[in-house]
Amino acid sequence: MAKNKGFTLIECLVALLMLSGLLLLISGLFKHVQQTEKVVSSHNEREWQVFLLQLENELEEVEINRVERNQILGMEEEKSVKIYLVNKKIAKSKNNGHQPLLTDVKKFTCQQEGAEIFFEVTFTDNLVKKDSYIISRRYSADGDAGAFLV
Repeated sequence: MAKNKGFTLIECLVALLMLSGLLLLISGLFKHVQQTEKVVSSHNEREWQVFLLQLENELEEVEINRVERNQILGMEEEKSVKIYLVNKKIAKSKNNGHQPLLTDVKKFTCQQEGAEIFFEVTFTDNLVKKDSYIISRRYSADGDAGAFLV
């Protein structure tokens, strides 16, 4: 009797069962990756919005002297203030210390055109965010002018 060298029906069913299980796992993995991406992007967007609010609050009391390619320089309470990129963070420097405002930053550029400051932030994951602020003058009770963001 000649022996047939083919697959039996049970071997084919086992192979199809394993293939369907593998495809089910891959499908679940793709869904998990999509959900993780949504969470991460919403976290990055929230961090960006918090940074914009914090930057506005920090610059509210600063009289901006000049804006260079990668830093904003000014005075606050007769002390020098600088907002710049240091150690992958955008920080505010005052009195030889620095307060981090935004983390995981690869590049920070800014420029002033008239009464508006344009800035661009490139994160370490190559996400790029841009924004701008209009600087206007406010006057305190003693008549001193200071810059603030609108």
